[in-house]
Amino acid sequence: MARRRAQVAVRPVEVPDYLPVSARVAWTYLAVVLAVFAAGLVVVIVHTALIRVICPPVDGDTSGDLQATCQVGYVIWSSMAAFLLCLIPALRLLKLDWWLWAAMAAGAGYLVALDRATEWWWWAAGALVPTAAALVSADWGKGRLVRRWQLIALLVVDAGAIAALVWWYFHS
Repeated sequence: MARRRAQVAVRPVEVPDYLPVSARVAWTYLAVVLAVFAAGLVVVIVHTALIRVICPPVDGDTSGDLQATCQVGYVIWSSMAAFLLCLIPALRLLKLDWWLWAAMAAGAGYLVALDRATEWWWWAAGALVPTAAALVSADWGKGRLVRRWQLIALLVVDAGAIAALVWWYFHS
């Protein structure tokens, strides 16, 4: 009878990111365009269906200021939520990772918390958020320890974005 040989334990394979950084940035912009288009459709459909329920006319408000303020706030929050939700399938379709979504969520959160949509630099910063998110979330091949610290830093940036949004919401 033959002897049984010891079997080597199978280790999980780590899938490296073979996408060059320039291609990652380009695919990120494509994912953002797809998500913005889908979010626009969602916001228009949901806005027309729910605006009277969420922001009903206020008795005694003859100018309609309270209702208009409610509608603007609703559109901001629903647009941001729709964009981030529609970004998930766009990123998965283009085989981009979840860390890119986390970076995009942080960038969108900081943009909303800045509350400067009337300034030109706000729009320029918004146009550069996909590039920054792609670069921040890219695996630069510097080793597992560096990658782990990079992802921890990204989670800290996400927590900061959430804190900035909460502060903006209660102080604006």
